[in-house]
Amino acid sequence: MKKVLCLIIVALFTYAAQAQLTDGSTVPDFTFTDINGVTQNLYTYLNQGKYVAIDNSTTWCHPCWDYDTSGTMDSLYTRHDIPGDNTWKVLFIEVDINTTLADLQGTGTNTVGNWVAFTHFPIMNPVGIPLNDYKTAYNINSYPTLYIICPNKKAYADSLNKGYKPFLTTWEYIANTMCGPAGLDNIKDSNPITIYPNPANDHVTLYFSLNFATEVKLSVTNILGQSVAVKNFGSLSPGDQSLKYDVSNFNPGIYFFTVSDGNSRYVRKKVVVQ
Repeated sequence: MKKVLCLIIVALFTYAAQAQLTDGSTVPDFTFTDINGVTQNLYTYLNQGKYVAIDNSTTWCHPCWDYDTSGTMDSLYTRHDIPGDNTWKVLFIEVDINTTLADLQGTGTNTVGNWVAFTHFPIMNPVGIPLNDYKTAYNINSYPTLYIICPNKKAYADSLNKGYKPFLTTWEYIANTMCGPAGLDNIKDSNPITIYPNPANDHVTLYFSLNFATEVKLSVTNILGQSVAVKNFGSLSPGDQSLKYDVSNFNPGIYFFTVSDGNSRYVRKKVVVQ
């Protein structure tokens, strides 16, 4: 049955773009363990400012095999992952719940070859609910489905999955032209920064995430737009942040807290001080 399905996929290869997330979607996190026992967490790489390339394939799919044996993903890994400039993370996820390690090694019953032999980047073979949740969240219904995920957690696939599968230069072009600058995490999302408590009495804590190390500054203005305070937190490491800020000297009223990073990207939040 799988062989018949694979032939259908070959015939409809150019329609693979229908089976992915809308370009610019914010992707959820995932954590899988690769076949070498190494934990691979998506947000860890994104918070380091890396681009993440994901090849979602099955061991029995001939188009998947043809693309992987073309060497494009391995070239991307060699140039931009650990062997290269270490600005990307390249991952392979086997998305058939029934696939075994033997299938990946080319000795099983549902495989077209030895995937492990030529794949130098991490291979993951998740099973059960975690795999089903991943496939649902990333809307993976055809194979291969390729994703580039930007450091700001936005995913792009249209240019990767239309027609003939992309060359190395296509991956690089999307990273350079479609991925926005990194820095403050999810700057365009509805809640890229949280300030708690709000209303506040003596202090607030700012919660946000950084995609790479950068200088962070807080500017506070009153409802008239007048500057009340400026606080430079210095250069912060990538990852989740929680910064405590004293408002005990503020008069009761409404204030606007603007958090900016070294790329002049900022978010603004209204805070009530009682």
